[in-house]
Amino acid sequence: DARTQDHFQVKVWVCVSTDFDVPKLTREIHGCIPATDEEGNNSNIANETTNLDQLQRSIAHRLKSKRFLIVLDDIWKCDREDQWKTLLAPFTKGEAKGSMLLVTTRFPKVADMVKTVDPLELRGLEPNDFFTFFEACMFGEQHKPEKY
Repeated sequence: DARTQDHFQVKVWVCVSTDFDVPKLTREIHGCIPATDEEGNNSNIANETTNLDQLQRSIAHRLKSKRFLIVLDDIWKCDREDQWKTLLAPFTKGEAKGSMLLVTTRFPKVADMVKTVDPLELRGLEPNDFFTFFEACMFGEQHKPEKY
């Protein structure tokens, strides 16, 4: 959506799934955020490090004055709240207002742990709506087959 593109200077989408590994997720997120001009040649060092503190400081620096959208998609588990807080640490230091971290999950326990606002629970489509949606995705609005 153009409004999303215009509002957020940095957009990151990471599929989490069953592997809630804070250092790995931090590296993935870091790799999606453009380096600053000051980092110059040192950005490769930051990209290759496994030091969590160094990665998080680099993320915080890269996002310092930028509005960002971070999507953590399909979290299946996060065993401890301290893991969640550790992952969030670099995103709490930004100066720009209007940034957002969005989480998707199938599990109410995860939603309850990570929420700062009430979760939006999505339900499946009704069979007829699903079929209409499927047709539109497959054939487009212009080339839908005749009803059979």
